[in-house]
Amino acid sequence: MRILISPDKFKNSLTAYEVCDAIERGIRKVKPKAEVIKLPLADGGEGTLDILEQQLGAIRVEKEVSNPLFKPVNAYYLLKEEKAYIEMAKASGLPLLSIVEKSATKTSTYGTGELILDAIDRGANDIYVMIGGSATNDGGCGMAEALGAKFYSKSGTELSAIRGRDLSKVHSIDLSLLERFSEVKFTVLSDVQNPLTGKNGASHVFGSQKGATQADIEFLDEGLKNLAKILDNGNEDKPGAGSAGGLGYGLMSFLNAELKSGIGQVFEFLEYDRKLLNVDLIITGEGKLDGQTLGGKVIFGVASKAKENKIPIGIICGIAEEIDKVKANLDIQMIYQVFEKAKGFRDSMQHASIYVEELAKELIQSLNK
Repeated sequence: MRILISPDKFKNSLTAYEVCDAIERGIRKVKPKAEVIKLPLADGGEGTLDILEQQLGAIRVEKEVSNPLFKPVNAYYLLKEEKAYIEMAKASGLPLLSIVEKSATKTSTYGTGELILDAIDRGANDIYVMIGGSATNDGGCGMAEALGAKFYSKSGTELSAIRGRDLSKVHSIDLSLLERFSEVKFTVLSDVQNPLTGKNGASHVFGSQKGATQADIEFLDEGLKNLAKILDNGNEDKPGAGSAGGLGYGLMSFLNAELKSGIGQVFEFLEYDRKLLNVDLIITGEGKLDGQTLGGKVIFGVASKAKENKIPIGIICGIAEEIDKVKANLDIQMIYQVFEKAKGFRDSMQHASIYVEELAKELIQSLNK
C-alpha cells in the first residue's frame, strides 16, 4: 500500500513535519510494510518558506530588516538561481510582536520591502511573495516606501516611515523610482479572497486580530479607500487585494504583481501531481477544520487533487467545526479530531502528537472493516 501524507501544520502545536511523523507512526502500527511518502504542505502563507527550504534546496539568505514597528529583526528569504521566495511574516508578521505591541495603526510592511530589495540586488528577477500572518494594515505602502516610493501630504510634506494610520494623510505618491523594477516578475501567494475595503475588506475582517479597536477599523478602512482613490487602478476590488492588510493590493498596484492561489502555487513548486502517481491513500490535516478550509486552505487543495485522481482521502485535524458543510463540499467521510480524544484544549495542544498517532492508526484500521 502506497500512502501519501500531506498535512499543514497544527498552529501553535505541531509543525507540518511533526504531523507527518506522527501519522507515519500510526500507520506503521497497522501496516508496517506500507510505502509511506511524507510531503508536508503550507497554503502560501505563514510557514510556507520552511516547507520550501526543505523541498527545493534553495539557499537561505539572512538579512536584518525592520520589524512591523521599525525595530531591527533578523529575517530571511530563499534564493535559487534567479528566483527568490519571500515570506512577509518573517519581517512584518504578527508573531514578531508581543500582545501589547499589536497595533494595526502603527505597523508597516517596510521590512518586507527591504527583503524584496535585497533579493533584487542579489540578482533575483522572479520573486514569489507569500503574504499570510501579517501584523500590518498599510496597503503595502511601507513595502513600497522601502523600494523608493515617496508619499506626500496635501501640503507637500513627505510622509516617511509610513504606517496604517498615515494612509488618510496621503495626497499624492511618486512612484518613479519603482520603474527600475519593471523587468522583475512578482507573484503573490495567498489563500485570502477578500477585497481591499468595505465590510469584507482588510480592516474589518482582520483588523481586530492585529490590535485594532472598532474606531481604528473604521479609520484604517477610510485610509485604504483614500489610497485606492489616489492610485485609481481598480485593483481594490480584486480577490486577494485585502490579504495581509492590503499588501496584496500594494504588490499588484506598486509592482504589477500577479496574485495566485497559495496552495496551487505550492503544488507547482513541489511537483505535487507527480507525487500522486500510484498512491492508494492520502492523509491530510490541519489544526482547525471549518468553513474557511473551503476557501483555499491545504485540505481543500489536497482534497481537490484526490478527487481529480480518484484517490481515497482521510483527514486528521485538531478540531472540526461546520463538519457537515465540510463533508458535503469536499466529499470526505473519514475525518478524525484530536479534540475528541483529548481531555480538553490544553491537553489537545500539549499531547497532539500522541493523539494524531492514535487517530492515524484508527484511520488505517477503518479501511479494513
